[in-house]
Amino acid sequence: MQTTLSRSAPDVHPLVNEPININEDASINYWVAALRCSELELRMAVAEVGTGARDVGTELGRAV
Repeated sequence: MQTTLSRSAPDVHPLVNEPININEDASINYWVAALRCSELELRMAVAEVGTGARDVGTELGRAV
C-alpha cells in the first residue's frame, strides 16, 4: 500500500541542519514558507537558537 503526502511548503531536507540566512530575502521567503511562520517568528527563533534550520524548526514547534 502506498500513501501520497500532499505538500504545500517547499521541499526541505529533513536530515540537514542547513543555515538560514536572515540577510537574504530569498532565504527568508523560502524558510517562512517551509516553516509556515511569519518573518518575525523566523527572526525571533533564529535569535533564540541560531541559524540551523532544524533548530529553528524545533523552536517553532514545526518539523523540518
